[in-house]
Parts: sequence; C-alpha cells; structure tokens
Amino acid sequence: MAQPPVDAREAAVRATAAQLGLAITAEQMPGVLRFSALAAQMAEQVMGLPLTPADEPATVFVPVVPQGDRA
Repeated sequence: MAQPPVDAREAAVRATAAQLGLAITAEQMPGVLRFSALAAQMAEQVMGLPLTPADEPATVFVPVVPQGDRA
C-alpha cells in the first residue's frame, strides 16, 4: 500500500489532533509526520502477516530486554 502524500497525511494528523484536543506546533509537525509515516509502515507489515482461526492474541504481555541491550 502506497503512503499518502504529505499533504494528506498532515491533514489527517491535524484532524486527529483536533479531535483529541492536542496542539501540534509548526516545529513539532515535521517529527509528527515522520512518526506517522513510520507507524503506517509498521502497520502495513503487521497487516500483511497471515492469520488463521487458530491464532489468538496473548492474554498477558511480558516485555523482554532486546538481545543487543543486555548489560
């Protein structure tokens, strides 16, 4: 799925922010747009995974330390 143009993404970000009562400054908008694009790419990867009726969500989330961050 192709990424929407920046104008469309910015319009979506502004509309969502307005609904949530959030103020996004001009200085913040480029970072918010970059994260929005990144989140869309991650969602696209997740949505592309095949699921079967046997797949169920985890009942408990247990965080783990990433492999490269062990002290």
